[in-house]
Amino acid sequence: MRTARRVFLETMAQGRFDTRGEIYGADFVAHGASTDYTLEQDLAATASWREAMPDLKVTIERTVADRDLVALHWKVVGTNTVAAGGMPGKGDRIGIEGMTFFRFARGLIVEEWSVIDVATLRKQLG
Repeated sequence: MRTARRVFLETMAQGRFDTRGEIYGADFVAHGASTDYTLEQDLAATASWREAMPDLKVTIERTVADRDLVALHWKVVGTNTVAAGGMPGKGDRIGIEGMTFFRFARGLIVEEWSVIDVATLRKQLG
């Protein structure tokens, strides 16, 4: 569970992209609604959120583990001051919730599925 939490508390919250070898397996894939993403693409999306909300704060509300899966319910808040990550950069305060499921192999994350409350995000952005 600790490794799954590191994705949000270190990579997203602190911008520590240097820990990828300690967290992700070489065959990592992030499954999206209509396509899959590589680790580089997934980390680029995280970096764009950090760019869009320089004061970004992350909290993990719940963590559940079952065999090789770990699920996190997380919240991100920040001020969207930069146009990046699909956000306009108009200075709006943003609060986003989501859930991410990670599958582990050999102690590393090899698959990810995330669901984000896009409707609330769009409403907040106007």
